[in-house]
Amino acid sequence: MKKYYFLFFIFMLILSLALTSCRPPELEGAIVHFKQGRTDQSYGLALEATNKYPTNAEAWFWLGKIQGKKGMIEEMMVSFNNSISIEKTFEGEIELEKATYFSKFYNDGVSTYNSFIKLEPENRKSDAATKTLNTVITDFTKAIMIKNDFMANRLIAVSYQNLDDSANELKYLEAAYKIKPDTVLTSVELGYYYMQQKDFNKAADYYSQGLTIEPNNVECLTLRAQNLDFAGRQDDAIEAYKIAIEKNPNEKALPFNLGLILNKKANAIENDDAKKKQFYSEAVFYFQKSHELDPELREVYDLLSALLLQLERYPEAEQLLKVGLQNFPESSSIWQNWSYLQARLGNIEEAKKAYERSKQLQEN
Repeated sequence: MKKYYFLFFIFMLILSLALTSCRPPELEGAIVHFKQGRTDQSYGLALEATNKYPTNAEAWFWLGKIQGKKGMIEEMMVSFNNSISIEKTFEGEIELEKATYFSKFYNDGVSTYNSFIKLEPENRKSDAATKTLNTVITDFTKAIMIKNDFMANRLIAVSYQNLDDSANELKYLEAAYKIKPDTVLTSVELGYYYMQQKDFNKAADYYSQGLTIEPNNVECLTLRAQNLDFAGRQDDAIEAYKIAIEKNPNEKALPFNLGLILNKKANAIENDDAKKKQFYSEAVFYFQKSHELDPELREVYDLLSALLLQLERYPEAEQLLKVGLQNFPESSSIWQNWSYLQARLGNIEEAKKAYERSKQLQEN
C-alpha cells in the first residue's frame, strides 16, 4: 500500500512539474509573488508575461486576477476577456472571480448607500454626505463594469440626484431603463426626472409608458394627469384625471386638481354661456368630491362656494359658507363670498359687514 502512495505522489509531482515547466518564467514568478502576497511585484511580472506572450491565455488570466486584487476592475475585465478569447481553459475560474468581485462591490455600495439614507435630511448636503455618495458611485460603477445591473444603475442615478448632478442622473436612469424597459419603476423614475426638469410633456410620456405595462398603476395614472395639466394639455389632463379618480377614488388631490382645470376651462370660454355653465357644474361636482374626502381643506370652501354663487345655487352656497366661516374665521376670501351671497339675498347690511371684515383681513 505504501508503495502505491509513493508512486501516486511521484506521478502528481511529475504532472505538476510538467504543467509549470510550460509557463514562461515571468508568469511563474508572477504567480509565486501573488501567492506570497507581493501584489505589486506579481503585477509587474504578469504585465511582462502578457507583453512577451500575448497569446498565452494563462498569462492573461493571472494578470486579470492580480488586477482584481489591486482594484483595477476595468483592466481586469479586459484581461479576462483576452484570456477567454484565446481559449476557454480558465473560463470557469474567471466567472467565479467576476462573481466574487461583483458581489463585493455591489454589497459595499448597498451598505454605503444605506448609511447615507440614515442621515437626517439636514445633513444630506454635508461634506461627509457628499463623500459617502461618491463612495456609493465608485462601488456600483465597479460592479457594473463586471455586470450591467439594473439596481446598481438606479442607485448610481439616485446618488447623482442627491449630488444635484442631473446630467449623470439621467445617464444612469436611462441605463437602468435599457436593462429593464418593461419595468414600471424605470418609467416612473424617468417621468419624475423630467418633471423636475419641467419637461412635463416628456414626463407624461414616460408615465404613459408605465401604463402600457401596468394599466391600473395608480402612481402612473396620477402623475400622468398632473404632468398633462402642467403641460397645459387641458383636454388630455381632464380625461387622465377622470381615469385616475376612478382607479384611486380616495385620493383627495385628484378631484381638487380636476376641479381647478374645469374651472379654468370655464373661465376661458366666451360667448357660450351654456358651455361655460356646463364646465362650472362639472367643476362643482369634483370640488364636492374633494370636500367629502377632506372637509378641512380650506381652498375648497373658497372655490366651491364661488362656483355655487356663479351658478346661483344659493342654498348650497349658504350651507357651505356657514361651515367655512366657522372653521376658517380668518379667511378673507370666504368672508368675501359670504358678502356676495348676502347681497344676492338682499341682506345689504349683512353684506356690508362681511365685506368690511374681508377687507380688514386682507389688510392684515
